[in-house]
Amino acid sequence: MRNPLPAGILTACFVLGGCGGANVLVETTVPTPLVEPLPLTMGVHFDASLTDYVHEEDLELYGKFRIELGSTQVPVFERVFDAMFARTERMESLDAPSAGVDAIIVPVVEELQFSIPAQTRSDFFEIWIKYKIDIYDPNGALLASWPLPAYGKSNSRNFGFMESSSDLGLNEATIWALRDAAAHFAFYFPQAPEIRTLTERATQTAQASG
Repeated sequence: MRNPLPAGILTACFVLGGCGGANVLVETTVPTPLVEPLPLTMGVHFDASLTDYVHEEDLELYGKFRIELGSTQVPVFERVFDAMFARTERMESLDAPSAGVDAIIVPVVEELQFSIPAQTRSDFFEIWIKYKIDIYDPNGALLASWPLPAYGKSNSRNFGFMESSSDLGLNEATIWALRDAAAHFAFYFPQAPEIRTLTERATQTAQASG
């Protein structure tokens, strides 16, 4: 028979939330970035490691946590990419050359970390997602990679003492992290030297053909 948790820990679990683990299926979208589209035709490839991404972690004293992020990342990135580029073309593979695009963009999840109020003795659920954005030429050769950090948090007080507070708190924190990633990408990506080079080349080609 397992020993029960000490009374102090049980009290902390009840007040701060998060001792029962969580099973989170994130479903959201993000606002369309208000940006001037870059004059690029961008191939977009979503690898299975992104579309099927699940983070599972067993926290001692606090239970098992599962955050299923994969299914919502595709519509999030699609909305951002559709706003950022003049045209996008979905690509199922990097193996076949694609003469119809200027480059191919591939978002990758490198790491996800989270914390719950019971761990930090705060009011907040927090999520950190470390993305990497890879850019390939039309033949599938890697041109550049950029880190894309994302952070989100939610206040446990918004969910009271509901049994599902960890699910709700981590879900909301993850939604804010995805919005942070979208905003970060929309602001910084056009400034990357490799993207400026691609943009200038596409502009010159359009002017020459026009």
